[in-house]
Amino acid sequence: MITRKVAYPVNRSVVSWALYDIANTAFNLGVVGLFLPLWIDHTQGTTDADLGIPISISMGIVLVLSPFIGAITDQLKSRVKTLTILNIAAVIATLLIGFSSSITTGLIFFCIAFVSVYLAEVVYNTMLKSASTPENRGRIGGIAIALGYVGSLGVVALALHYQGINTNYAFGFQAIAVLFFFMALPISLFFVDQQSPPTQSIRSTLNSSWEQIISTRRFLTEHPRITRFLIARYFYMISVTTGSTFGVLYGLKTIGFTETQVELVLLVGVIASMPSAVAWGYLVDRIGPLVTLRWNLVGWVFVFAASVSIPWFNLDNQLWWGLGVVTGACFGGLWVADRPLLIKLAPANLGEMFGIYGTVSRLAFLTGSAVWSLIVVSMGFGQPTAVFILMCCCATGLILLMRLRTA
Repeated sequence: MITRKVAYPVNRSVVSWALYDIANTAFNLGVVGLFLPLWIDHTQGTTDADLGIPISISMGIVLVLSPFIGAITDQLKSRVKTLTILNIAAVIATLLIGFSSSITTGLIFFCIAFVSVYLAEVVYNTMLKSASTPENRGRIGGIAIALGYVGSLGVVALALHYQGINTNYAFGFQAIAVLFFFMALPISLFFVDQQSPPTQSIRSTLNSSWEQIISTRRFLTEHPRITRFLIARYFYMISVTTGSTFGVLYGLKTIGFTETQVELVLLVGVIASMPSAVAWGYLVDRIGPLVTLRWNLVGWVFVFAASVSIPWFNLDNQLWWGLGVVTGACFGGLWVADRPLLIKLAPANLGEMFGIYGTVSRLAFLTGSAVWSLIVVSMGFGQPTAVFILMCCCATGLILLMRLRTA
């Protein structure tokens, strides 16, 4: 009887944690990567900066709050409650984007949803330790990401079905909000966190959280491998987050694809990403997260190099279809590998470390969005030059990881 009572909550935790990736991926691909760029592209007088600036502002907010979220959840032992509150805010804000009559109002609600989702991701990542063991962490992460891309299939299918019916894409935002709600609900109801309950007051908790943040510098000094990993992550996340966000606009304006073709390329990439995410997970468990992450970044460097080669060398733009497959194959492997790598490198303060992990990602996204807007709009060098910069950043992250050791 005792064994069954222990096993059941763990199984519920695994399933609910994996299902949440559907919500997270649907927002990132559907709102950030597809419907918002398409809405901006269809609105007169807008440029790439109308996507880049709101993201930069939102990332600045997340950048400041991520370490506090991580440290507070370490102290309060309230990951599920914190995640639930952030999810509710994300659902409401995403729903209101679909009811916005102007793009300015829609972008305000987008910023609120964006901040909520990315702060929730900090908490969600720390929960992987409770949902898995060192022996199956890669596989569980891979399965979760593969499930996430199942939701992405629905998002792309929705875009293809409603294309041209309503160019403010209201129904798309509303549908993603509903999907997010139902996929995030199980983790709030069924996840069993293995943290001990808090034993101190809220005031003491806030003081302890602040002291924990202050001690971060000393902790990172004592664990230089974590610092090296985070620096490498900053560079490769500039490439991946920025490329994912502006990929639709690049396909439309530089590659010369139609909206339908861009959506179909996304569909092809999503289909490729599902089995590849599981495969990357098995690689993590077999050869380790560090080696797996290095190989994944080799694939990303190739994607950026090939993307910039098409316009610069006047190559056939139909090569974009093949790049969609390679991008999809690489996408899930990044998070499948680097989350277990951080867990392996960090001996303590995991919530805070994932808070910093999230902060690095947000800082990278902020940097990439600002640089893209600067290069493409302000300096007028064009999208291919911006992609070349992203390729250099990814290569820098790979080189830094080649010098990292896990033991």
